[in-house]
Amino acid sequence: MFECVLAILLVGGGAWGYAGAPVLPLEDAIDLAVTANLRVQTAALEVNEVADDVEALKTRRYPRLEMAAGIADNLTRQRYTFDRGVWVQSSPIGPIPPEDIQITAKEGVSKAFSLSATQPITQLYTLALEIGEGGVDREMAATKVRLAQQDVGYLAKVQYFEIDRILGDIQAVDEAIVFLSSLSELVGNYVAQQVALEYEVLDVRARLAQRELERQRLVDEMATAKERLNALMDRDIETPFNIQSLPAPHPLTFDVDTSLGLAFAQRPDLAASELSVEKAEYSYEVKQSEYIPDVALNIEYLKLYDVKLIPDAEAYISLEMRWEFFDWGRKRDELSSRANKIVEAEKKSQEVRQRIAIEVRDSLRHIRTAQASVGVARQLQSAYREKVRVMTNRYREQAAVLSAVLEAEKQLFHANSDYNRAILSVWRALAEYERSVGEV
Repeated sequence: MFECVLAILLVGGGAWGYAGAPVLPLEDAIDLAVTANLRVQTAALEVNEVADDVEALKTRRYPRLEMAAGIADNLTRQRYTFDRGVWVQSSPIGPIPPEDIQITAKEGVSKAFSLSATQPITQLYTLALEIGEGGVDREMAATKVRLAQQDVGYLAKVQYFEIDRILGDIQAVDEAIVFLSSLSELVGNYVAQQVALEYEVLDVRARLAQRELERQRLVDEMATAKERLNALMDRDIETPFNIQSLPAPHPLTFDVDTSLGLAFAQRPDLAASELSVEKAEYSYEVKQSEYIPDVALNIEYLKLYDVKLIPDAEAYISLEMRWEFFDWGRKRDELSSRANKIVEAEKKSQEVRQRIAIEVRDSLRHIRTAQASVGVARQLQSAYREKVRVMTNRYREQAAVLSAVLEAEKQLFHANSDYNRAILSVWRALAEYERSVGEV
């Protein structure tokens, strides 16, 4: 029985997973994360917020319509006196007025109503600039959505790989548990036959207990990793699922120039840095437009009630201008500040471009190294499997000591774990490459 179980484990390892739980492919996990994640949804709301601000700004191009009405209660009596001859001292008919005239207003309530329409004229140029700046803000908000999707997609991949890493470690531990259980039975029989010492079986059992404790730790780690992936996908953290074990990817080769072209065309952080330059230019032009006088066309109608001394209604159209002709150098200094912001934004954009080029080249190096590590790990795994088989057979034949078997088992345990990590290192390197070129 020992040889049969050992042969099965040495050849294939054995699958491990949660029975009954649905399988979640990597592509589905990424799709759920980039669409349902709360961070992505928050970024999308910012796009709508900026778009609404731009639409509201556009309405300022049209006439401003205002209505005003008021009721006043005269608490005191108003009195107006016109002295004799105040208008004409002498005339054929004498002074006008011929005597002092006194007019007294009674206490009471008076009412007024006005209606006006104001159409901006020169301000339309500034509004057009501000609307253009708002369009840039909207594009920048959209790049934040893309950046959030890229980051969340990358985190989903990393978390998926972490679950696969834990799964591989559990499989390695399970293989070690079965092997040590069978070895403990074999050594126990040798102790009963007095061909092995008691401490040897105790040593095997202690190692078995360590592996079982390690398995429980990995199971707890697996539960936490799955909760984190569920949270990234914005679903109940206790939702059960299994993952698809990731195979060793086929050899991958990427051209540096092509990769850089993709990165410069797709990276949202580079697009955001270039938009920041455009926004700074709009901001400069908006500030420059403050030198233009504000000219507006105004139409107003005014109606007074309970008034008899003056006309109770008037309507007029006017062309109004307001211009701050001297500002003590304030606009000049503000323009200088915004010009510096343009230069600053351009330099930051250049810095982002350089950083992207370094990240792309570094990710390509990681892919190359990770792919080479798989072959090395596979060779070590095969070597230690064969060593375990040979040393176990030699121990059965009393030609090897137990410590040699246990050392070989320990080496195989680490080789199994290292092989799984080597495969995942290729997937992680590929995820880093996709992130570096701006793909989700």
